[in-house]
Amino acid sequence: MAKFEFVSPSSSIMSEADRLFRVALTDYESKNYKKALASVDKILKKAPHHSPTIALKALIVCFYHPNQPESKDVNALVTLSEETLAECQSLIERASEYDPKNSIAAHLSALYYRQIKDYAKAAHYYTVAYSNNPYNKAILRDLSSCLSQLRKFPLLTKTRFDYLQAEPGYRQNYSTTAMAYDLNGEYESAIKICEQIEEIIKDKLIEEDMVENSEAIIYKATLYIKLEQYEKALEYIDQQLDRTDKFRCYDTFGLLEMKYELLMKLGKYNEGQLVIRQLLIKNPDNIDYYRDLFKCLQIEDNVDLKLKVLTKLAKFYPRSDLPKYLPLTFLKGELFESHLDAYMSGLFKRGVPSAFNAIKTLYKEKDHPQIILKVAEKYESSEKDPLNLTWIKYFVSQHYYRLGDYENSMKKINEAIQITPTLIELYMYKARILKHQGKLADAVNEMNTARLMDLQDRFVNTKTVKYYFRANMIEEAIKTASLFTKNDEEPTGVKDLHQVQACWFIAEYAEALARLFKEKLSLFQELEKKEPSATANDDGGNQDDDEINIHLIKKQVSAYLGLSLQRFFSIFSIYEEYYDDQFDFHFYAFRKGTFRAYHETIQWSDELFHQPFIGRIYSDVMTLLQYTVENKDLLERALDLSTTTTRRSKKDKKDEIKWKESMLKYNKVYDSDSLATQLVENIVLKKDYSRIEKIENLIKVQNPSGKPETIDFLNGQFNYDLIEGRYVVALASLRKVKELARGEGPTAERAKLVLDEMTRKLHKFIDAPSDDPKIQSLQKIVKLGLMRN
Repeated sequence: MAKFEFVSPSSSIMSEADRLFRVALTDYESKNYKKALASVDKILKKAPHHSPTIALKALIVCFYHPNQPESKDVNALVTLSEETLAECQSLIERASEYDPKNSIAAHLSALYYRQIKDYAKAAHYYTVAYSNNPYNKAILRDLSSCLSQLRKFPLLTKTRFDYLQAEPGYRQNYSTTAMAYDLNGEYESAIKICEQIEEIIKDKLIEEDMVENSEAIIYKATLYIKLEQYEKALEYIDQQLDRTDKFRCYDTFGLLEMKYELLMKLGKYNEGQLVIRQLLIKNPDNIDYYRDLFKCLQIEDNVDLKLKVLTKLAKFYPRSDLPKYLPLTFLKGELFESHLDAYMSGLFKRGVPSAFNAIKTLYKEKDHPQIILKVAEKYESSEKDPLNLTWIKYFVSQHYYRLGDYENSMKKINEAIQITPTLIELYMYKARILKHQGKLADAVNEMNTARLMDLQDRFVNTKTVKYYFRANMIEEAIKTASLFTKNDEEPTGVKDLHQVQACWFIAEYAEALARLFKEKLSLFQELEKKEPSATANDDGGNQDDDEINIHLIKKQVSAYLGLSLQRFFSIFSIYEEYYDDQFDFHFYAFRKGTFRAYHETIQWSDELFHQPFIGRIYSDVMTLLQYTVENKDLLERALDLSTTTTRRSKKDKKDEIKWKESMLKYNKVYDSDSLATQLVENIVLKKDYSRIEKIENLIKVQNPSGKPETIDFLNGQFNYDLIEGRYVVALASLRKVKELARGEGPTAERAKLVLDEMTRKLHKFIDAPSDDPKIQSLQKIVKLGLMRN
């Protein structure tokens, strides 16, 4: 909670309202919200137009409202109810209306908006507060953080510089100002600020400044590079590398890497190879250094010379695997086979479990898989040690799996298990093969067998949970995951896994619920024309038609859909929280002197909603919502419990109660709307798409460059356009997916599947009968667009 610094605008005797206001402000800062609220209400009865008190009340209500129950919901950025938010907004507007130039009221209003994470309005009120009270320099610091969060870099440079002028006695203020200029592309100004602080502190450095000073040296070098002053940057780096005093740069690794990049830009290859050799001595396991050495020696296309260089390096660095492996990336035919034999010999003799991972990139060449199998079978037939033989068979199984030959892959993994039945990795890989064969139940059993062999292994536990979810066995997945969670107040670890933001778990959970929703909706469609009388199995298994309780099926349709959406929305809330978490680092990072880490954080957060994982979730949620729109009539009937006229027996009702208790036990995360009934009603029946629009805004506003053109993001955009009825616009996404489908490999294969589904959805719209001339015209346009695509 931000602490408000009260600065009196004048030395005149304070009114009674001002005196009581100070008391209320003290109670607020002490978190005695109930007493503070009583005090402000007392003031407003006597002085209803006292704007600082009105603004303070809004801030207090933000933390405490007597009529609002305490929320225990997790992953909710703002827990205030809409009524409370409206009340606070009204109070802020009143305070501004009564005294628009009151700096205290404006400062309190800024603190309120910062608390609810409306940084644009917070910045506005900070500006108002400072313009009417330029003596309170702390306002500039908070305003700077808001502008950094909003990426308003031109304004940020002025604000940071003003704060530096007001508080020139702290190094971090110089650092923040330099960074502001840097982020705004004013690199020369940033260098000048760095030079100013260097001059001021050159004789005043102490032991505690060593790390920060080291970071500052590298940061200044990056500014020279951004300014494209490569010679000057190189000279500066050489000066720093030659220093021997205790305040030199300790990240010589970083300086050497920068020096190499500069030498390459300047075409100084001979000097560049000397630097790369220095880096290789420090880290001979970095593959980029070997490639850079070839570049410096200008032998990138000379197979013989590269082989000679790597042979020598293998002698210099006998413990490094790369000099032995890299020849395999450019050799072919017999040379490839002989070097592969020597390389694999070492791995097989040592019984390395990760042998296949070491060479799997070699499968890109057409002839390599056959040679790899030939070499592996040679050692398989001659190996006598049982454990080594097990790992060789494991390798061969992985080889067949890589080629899509699951039958032979299964045969080899079973042979390995027969030799050494105590290795967990073998059962895990067998489960993987079964999964790709579509045998999900068998795959789960094998993965669980592996888990039971070591109950303390979190990784195997996690894999088992994923496999349970993929098989739609939600209760089993939650029970297994709960073995490693905090379950003090809850029967399972679902709420705890949300609180610790285990996004992998929430995503798998949501996708399993979505699949169950579609299964139940299809079952409802089948039963609609029949007269069900009894109850369904709790696990959703189909019984005879006359034994299925259609009322329970309807409840399951609603719960699985709602809970799935709830989980998907939770992930976006978590990522939104990640984005907001950077706010505290706009000053904290500079107190610790972590310049580069801060800059990387800014870049990372700018691309936060472009990550592949978010693309997957975006595609999932939009596909699910489009499915509800596509099947809206069927879904509305399924959600209308009043249409179920069949008389239910006591057993039916008992089973429904049992199912609900189980759902609450295993699926409850939020105390309100625990089965997401209200969420489904709002989205499906009331067509309230505000949550969808929020997701779109998160991706667009925080990433103005637009969505990445990957399959997931394109599929999500396509489905969002269909939800909004923009069928012609959706053709653009279809066209881009079609381009991806023209390539080769797994990406192209997946793009073809997505393209087929996109085409099906558009054809369904085109073929739908309609008497509306506008719809008919739109259908013709979409049909023409499909033909052109």
